Amino acid sequence: MSGPTTGKLTGALFTEAAEWIWENLQEEGIQMSGELVELIMETERELLIHTGTSEEIDTALEVEFEKRGIEANPGKLHKVLIKAVLDWEDDFLGFAAIPRADS
Repeated sequence: MSGPTTGKLTGALFTEAAEWIWENLQEEGIQMSGELVELIMETERELLIHTGTSEEIDTALEVEFEKRGIEANPGKLHKVLIKAVLDWEDDFLGFAAIPRADS
């Protein structure tokens, strides 16, 4: 995955964020591939919804992934999983002093 090309969360910082989020999810016992974490982060920026609230983003992404036929293994990529990624993403952005609107 190439990651976004605009905003402050790009390139190596985007990769670092995705890896950090994945590691924290693993520590919480949430088994999700790193590629899926990146896909969630990339898609919210692709759809230009990354500046919305967590509820708006996770709802829109759940619908979008269902349309695209993208699933977590096993089963549907539920809002709960997407929200977990978004919550850790918010933490990373906070630590990096990047407002979500600028990410």
